[in-house]
Amino acid sequence: MPKKIIIIGAGPVGCYTAQILKTYGLNPTIIEEHNEVGRPLHCTGLVGKKLFDRIGPVPIPKTSVVNTINGAVIYFDRQSFVIKRKGVAYVVDRERFDKELSRGLDIVYGKKFIGLEKDRSRYTIETDNGEFRASTVIGADGANSALRNAISGNGTLEQCRGVQFRMKLKPKHKDMVEVYLNKSFFIWIVPEAEGVARIGTISENPYNDLQNFLKEKKLNGDIIEKFGGLVTIGVCSKTVKDNLVLVGDAACQLKPLTYGGLYFGLRSAAILAECIKNSQLRLYDTLWKKEFISEINIGLKIRQVYNRLDTSELNTVFTLLKEHKDLIEKSGDFENHSHIFLKLLKTPYFYTRLGGLFRVFLKAIF
Repeated sequence: MPKKIIIIGAGPVGCYTAQILKTYGLNPTIIEEHNEVGRPLHCTGLVGKKLFDRIGPVPIPKTSVVNTINGAVIYFDRQSFVIKRKGVAYVVDRERFDKELSRGLDIVYGKKFIGLEKDRSRYTIETDNGEFRASTVIGADGANSALRNAISGNGTLEQCRGVQFRMKLKPKHKDMVEVYLNKSFFIWIVPEAEGVARIGTISENPYNDLQNFLKEKKLNGDIIEKFGGLVTIGVCSKTVKDNLVLVGDAACQLKPLTYGGLYFGLRSAAILAECIKNSQLRLYDTLWKKEFISEINIGLKIRQVYNRLDTSELNTVFTLLKEHKDLIEKSGDFENHSHIFLKLLKTPYFYTRLGGLFRVFLKAIF
């Protein structure tokens, strides 16, 4: 086992990695550029129920759950349909969620990672306020990871910006998420509690798109708080180099269609901690990709197809999904979106309905 481990970033994935390593008898140090855990916020706070299953040796506490979601209403153009799935997801207080995961950990605040140098088998980690020494360095520093360049570079990765408002207003549904699909982005309304909703988007110009949506839908509630952030999608060529390793958003362990990354990141943290315990760090890249890379690649392909279809073609696809909403309710997976698309591909009716669009799909994919 390594003598000293430094984790860059005290987000939920960095903290969960540290919690598991502690159960293995290790005591990693986390360096965090901000002055507290959980702030500033960078996440919608909508998580699938699988997150609270036993995804690692340390259980995820449910004390941060503020609402239970039983389905979604999906809109596109002038169409809509409802998907009902009891208890499919939870809305969490992300600040409380992060703080729960950080309890009892060795976290050094106010230290922004700048770079590192290797001296034989150890690293000197430079921050804007002092240096640290370690034999293993874990980058859990999010979508804009500074460690990623040292391991794999940014290559063909794509960065997207998101904005979310927490607002005082009464959503149409107390236990259903509303998703408004657009040609180039989507907007979500997540009911948090009585009279409070989270409304946000990820797009090229998220603040303007969100403001325009609020005006169009005449949603005039007071804004309690605003926050935004980056997401990075794609596939890192490698997430391990010598004793440097990436996990969570830093490793692009997230769903390319909805940008959610908590489940992928926390599960990958458990895989990483197990590899460190067994002195098999090099296996980490293979093991987490074995579990998630197929889902990520399929999501990237679907995203590519979606972006190349025009509005009329997308209406045809949306109608098809609407007609198969029972299949979505039965087979849909909050964490693995490809399941429903693979089910549809096995349906003969799928090809009959798409007709001439099938050639468009093939062109978009290949």
